Amino acid sequence: MKKFLIIFISITIGLLVTTQATAQFGIGRFKNDINRTGNWASNSAANQSLRLSKIKEMADKLIANRIIELNRLLNRISNDKRLTDEKKTSLSSEIQADINGLTALKAKIDADTDIDTAKIDAKQIITSYYIYRIFVPKTRLLITISNMQTLSVNIGQLTPEIQNLINTLKSQGKNVLSLQSLLDDINAQLQIINTTLSSDKSKVEAVSISAQDYQSIFVQVRQDLASIRADFAKIRKDIGQMRVHFNADIKSSIKVSSSPTQ
Repeated sequence: MKKFLIIFISITIGLLVTTQATAQFGIGRFKNDINRTGNWASNSAANQSLRLSKIKEMADKLIANRIIELNRLLNRISNDKRLTDEKKTSLSSEIQADINGLTALKAKIDADTDIDTAKIDAKQIITSYYIYRIFVPKTRLLITISNMQTLSVNIGQLTPEIQNLINTLKSQGKNVLSLQSLLDDINAQLQIINTTLSSDKSKVEAVSISAQDYQSIFVQVRQDLASIRADFAKIRKDIGQMRVHFNADIKSSIKVSSSPTQ
């Protein structure tokens, strides 16, 4: 009985010592810290994965929107009947190059495994392409300029024929002063139009990502194009007035030729 009492006392003392040592050295607290650290690491990894996923999702959306806009431009160019085949090829190749570049960038971002790399790659959507701020407005302006140049060329090809007709009427003794004045006005307008379009085309084509004043160039060119539209409207008005004069002169010639000889 005494022996069992001694053993019981020894075990009790051992448990007390162990408990005191555990409390003294903070072993229990340390275990809790380990558990919390493990949970934090697990949560941190999950947060990192979520952030990376969000970056990729945002980048994919930005790229998709830009590619949609570029494809709209391709469709517009393809259906534009006034653009020459050479101009269509030139503009389309530039657009397709950007589509290919953005597609490759998307694949790179989707394959990124860490946040910092994904951020760097995602920034290239803005810093390397400038689709909305530069490329799209630049391309649209070049399309408009090209179309206006085509219209100017078509009108310019008619003016020699009009001049020949005026000369014919003049040789018949007709008063062609009004007709000649209208044609001279058309030729003067065309000269201004051609000079302005040529200058604006060079300015727009020179715009690049590194350009600091691209916005002011776009504003100025748009103002020029508005003036040119007004010039074309004036030319249409002149042509309308010339048509009235020609019809009157032609009817007069017909009456003279059909009247009986005395």
